[in-house]
Amino acid sequence: MTVISSSPLFWGLALLGVVLTGISKSGFAGGAGVVAVPLLALVLPVETAVALMLPILLIMDGRTIAYYWQHRNAQELKKLLPAAVLGIALGGWLLAWVSPFALTLSLGVLSLLFAFWQKLAPLAARLPGSAWLWGSTAGLTSTLIHAGGPPLNMYLIGRGLPKLTWLATAGVVFGVMNLVKLVPYTLAGLWSRELLVTALVLSPVAYLGVYLGYRVQRLLDERAFLRICRWLLALSGGALLFKALA
Repeated sequence: MTVISSSPLFWGLALLGVVLTGISKSGFAGGAGVVAVPLLALVLPVETAVALMLPILLIMDGRTIAYYWQHRNAQELKKLLPAAVLGIALGGWLLAWVSPFALTLSLGVLSLLFAFWQKLAPLAARLPGSAWLWGSTAGLTSTLIHAGGPPLNMYLIGRGLPKLTWLATAGVVFGVMNLVKLVPYTLAGLWSRELLVTALVLSPVAYLGVYLGYRVQRLLDERAFLRICRWLLALSGGALLFKALA
């Protein structure tokens, strides 16, 4: 059974990135889920790191949706999902040739802006067509670098949703986006046997991360949850800026 890399550094970064992503997905609406790709990209080509994470993210999505399904907000989903699919279609078109530098840099700046200037986040959710703007941006950035969390949370922060509704709605959006992303990734020829075997080996770690996130969020009130989401948004923005500038 051959995996992508036998390097201890790769496995250390992979374990850390997958655990943090799982915790973020089920505990904090994906706010820091972007960290895995920058970590893996330190030892893998970016396109390999992105492809490796997709099967792992699908495993996480299934568990997260199972935890929170009954709390989803159907009205928000009706607005966000078509926009996200549009963004994925654009991202799939760009996937073969675009450099992610400008996208990563701009998304990092926006993430930091909305994390530290808290009054701007509600404005983002009330802009005309805000669900289409942030939903399609989430689909685009998720397709290119699995960074859909920051733009989606820019929208959700301003909606004032209860904690469990926020987690459920974000979980369903991520799950649908990642399923749809199988199409452009397949068309781009990103899969290999070694990649899929490596993802399979990391799948128990994905389950662990999601379980830890589910347990952690149950210990937090909604005000603390919102504060942590803002800080995770800031950390995501910092990770994106580091990735772009490095």
